[in-house]
Amino acid sequence: MKKIYQFLLFFLFSTLSHSQVILSLDDDRVYIDSIARITKNTHSDSIKSLYSFRLSKLYLMIQDANKSKEYLKEANRLKTKFPFLKDASIYYNSYSFLEKGDVDGFEKSLLEANAKLKKYNNTEAYRLRAIVLQNYGIMQQRKNNEKGYMKLLVNEAIPIAKKSQDYELVSGLYKAVAIILMNNNERQKASEYLNEAQDYIEKATKRSPTLVESKMETYIINAENLVELKHFYDAKKVLDKAYSKLEKFPESNLNDSYFYSEGIYYAKQNKFSEALKSFEKGIKSAEKHQNLIALNRLKFPEYEVYFKLKNYGKAKDNLEYLLKNTPFVVDKKNYYNELSKVYNALKDYDKAYFYSNKYSVINDSLNDTKFKSEIVELEAKYKKAENEKKITLLQSQNEKAALLVNNNRLNSVLFAVLSILLFLIVLFLWILNKNQKKLSFQKEINHQQELTALENQQKLSVSNALVEGEEVERRRIARDLHDGLGSMLSGLKIHLKLAGKENALSTAEVGVLLDDSIRELRNISQNLMPESLLKLSLEYALRDLCMANSNVKTSIEFQYLIKESHLPKNYEIVIYRIIQELLNNALKYANASQILVSCSQNKETFFITVEDNGIGFNVSESKSGMGLKNIKNRVGFLNGKLEIESVENKGTSVYIELKVKNEILNG
Repeated sequence: MKKIYQFLLFFLFSTLSHSQVILSLDDDRVYIDSIARITKNTHSDSIKSLYSFRLSKLYLMIQDANKSKEYLKEANRLKTKFPFLKDASIYYNSYSFLEKGDVDGFEKSLLEANAKLKKYNNTEAYRLRAIVLQNYGIMQQRKNNEKGYMKLLVNEAIPIAKKSQDYELVSGLYKAVAIILMNNNERQKASEYLNEAQDYIEKATKRSPTLVESKMETYIINAENLVELKHFYDAKKVLDKAYSKLEKFPESNLNDSYFYSEGIYYAKQNKFSEALKSFEKGIKSAEKHQNLIALNRLKFPEYEVYFKLKNYGKAKDNLEYLLKNTPFVVDKKNYYNELSKVYNALKDYDKAYFYSNKYSVINDSLNDTKFKSEIVELEAKYKKAENEKKITLLQSQNEKAALLVNNNRLNSVLFAVLSILLFLIVLFLWILNKNQKKLSFQKEINHQQELTALENQQKLSVSNALVEGEEVERRRIARDLHDGLGSMLSGLKIHLKLAGKENALSTAEVGVLLDDSIRELRNISQNLMPESLLKLSLEYALRDLCMANSNVKTSIEFQYLIKESHLPKNYEIVIYRIIQELLNNALKYANASQILVSCSQNKETFFITVEDNGIGFNVSESKSGMGLKNIKNRVGFLNGKLEIESVENKGTSVYIELKVKNEILNG
């Protein structure tokens, strides 16, 4: 019974391991007991049934056969009302065939489960189908159809597993493909699949009792393959990832294979003392876990190191141990050949000849057996083919007479039907194609009209916004003329009327009033259109603007990081107005002691940055202000982007990107 359950376990966890040894790291029973508690406390029969099916497999993993059967029985009792669970149960119950030794029944139930689950499009159905296909593939591999197994993995199991979003499962399937390639010495191709397996297992976050073990095993197998490819740097990185976890679990049987990979890593680089230490640790771990497969794997590379070190005594001991504990004739043949080399090095030529002869005898025997089996197989195939030909010939002769009468009549009827059908299909396709072209053409016209309407609407919106901004600007200038310059000129007029009277101003005082009026007029003129912008450049105009607005309370620093700029005047005016509005806002509301204005340009993009150390403001509450609207409209006019960052008592930063066309730059 124990052997049967080991066989069942091999299939149950075939996606997680390349051997029949169940890997362990931490205590899986804690996780399994938590699932059992959830199953016990739930009131939903569907959830209880699904979890009971899963628990039957989990208890099988920790070799508790009684619990496994108990939960399988409970799951089957509750499944009857739920179609999905009834179909899924075909897979979960399939292992009963293996328990009875009915391999054909197991295969048929796997195929039936896959066919039934195809109609479901949920992640659990995809997960189960991937596992079913993996197990069916293993059955093909056991029949020496390894190529068929690999096609099944690559073309069906892996794409379906990806739909399940179970990254641990996907990783295990990629790893299974890689192991097939490694067995066939396709190390480079195997490396590609192992990289995929490692990527998926590192992305896996779904809790599972086998997740950590799967991750460690993936690292170890990947490292082993990288060593064989002589990618030692990459192999060391992967080994370190595995060791960072394994060093906390010195009793884990994963150490059996880890120290094998670490040992060959050192051996391939001729670091023989380090290699022997690793092999020794691995051998002790494998002996403790009674893992004969791992022990034999470790003993052979250890032998190779001893042979290279000319320690022929220990090399001989390893080979004799392997001969004693290896059941496979093919492996024994290789060990005889290696023993022949050892005795030849020891100059014991009689024994060297003896083992060389044993190697030749087994090699010839294997070749002869293989040849005979091939002959027998070919003969059987030939006889079977001949018998099938005879049966087919007799059947065809009997049927030929009966069919000949009907063929002529059927041919004429079929030809007429097919001709009519073909004509109808061609007619239908022609009409469909014609209508499709008309529909496509009309859709294209509608699309273009929609784009044109949207573009016109956008232009109109920007134009309206600019007009609104200009109207606000006109009102401000009118206010400045009326309240500022108008008041000054009215006062001057009054004083001129009083000229010659006793309280009249002197000529000097009248001159001061005239100077103030002229200065106010220049300020208004400067705001309307700065003279430096018209006669000199944008840089000089902005520098004058910053200097004019600097005062004792607020210092304005100006940076112009452009060597040469060839913007047209209308672009420069918009840029000037944007910065002027930003400075007005900062001086009026920010209460800042320092303001930085920076301009730069990269190809077709003009950058503006204005920063202050003022009191800041809530950006979301200030989006509707007229000043900010004017800025946004002008930025929109130049197809630009506006970003404002403000923190209370830490200041405000405004970042603007404006698009400038190449032809304008080159003009």
